Amino acid sequence: MLKINPQQFEMFQQQAEHQFAQKLQQALADKYPQMLSRFPEQIQLKIVSNMIDRASRWGINWKSSLVIFAELMISIAPNFDQQVDIQRVLDSDPAQVNQQIKSITEYVPDAAWSEAEANTDDLPYFLSAEFLNTPLTEQTASAIPLVLWDKEAEFDAHQYATSAIQYANQLEFNNINDAPITIVVWRSLYGIRFNNPEVYPWVTDIMDSKRPARERIAMLKYRIALDHGRMV
Repeated sequence: MLKINPQQFEMFQQQAEHQFAQKLQQALADKYPQMLSRFPEQIQLKIVSNMIDRASRWGINWKSSLVIFAELMISIAPNFDQQVDIQRVLDSDPAQVNQQIKSITEYVPDAAWSEAEANTDDLPYFLSAEFLNTPLTEQTASAIPLVLWDKEAEFDAHQYATSAIQYANQLEFNNINDAPITIVVWRSLYGIRFNNPEVYPWVTDIMDSKRPARERIAMLKYRIALDHGRMV
């Protein structure tokens, strides 16, 4: 009779989880090329693993349910599960959460989905389980190696994260969690004069405090995508 010790079982479990993450990454990259294609494959896999981590926080562990959760992160918002009505459904019956995520659109009104989309925050793509509840400085620093995978050796992640949070506050990007990581990428890709409107005229719109903060962040993300083919 074949005997499997706990260490072997854990290894088999980890292999199965890794294989599932790989398959999910490939499926999502094919279905949503505008998102994952911005990253090399190893970073794509890490992002998908972060999606799985976030779903697991709710107790979701069925493969089919994990797929749905990941698709909602892409199609609605990476932080869709923070919207009050959606959160209430996910939290209502932990024993049935795998089933509930499959039919969640039946229990959550359209207005709630619109609100989740309007308050989108891309930072969860770049956060693994151990950083989900840490301070924003730690979250931002942990995200840098993913969004700037080819430049991380050029600077101190914690120093850049701290500086970016301070600058986000100056620009009145308060309470927008992905503003600091966006600023880190902005600063890294555009150089020392990244915020000089004489060099980059579009910076004037980013600085315009009369515009809604989320609109300005979205404009900055779009500019980064246009100029550098990057997603943040």
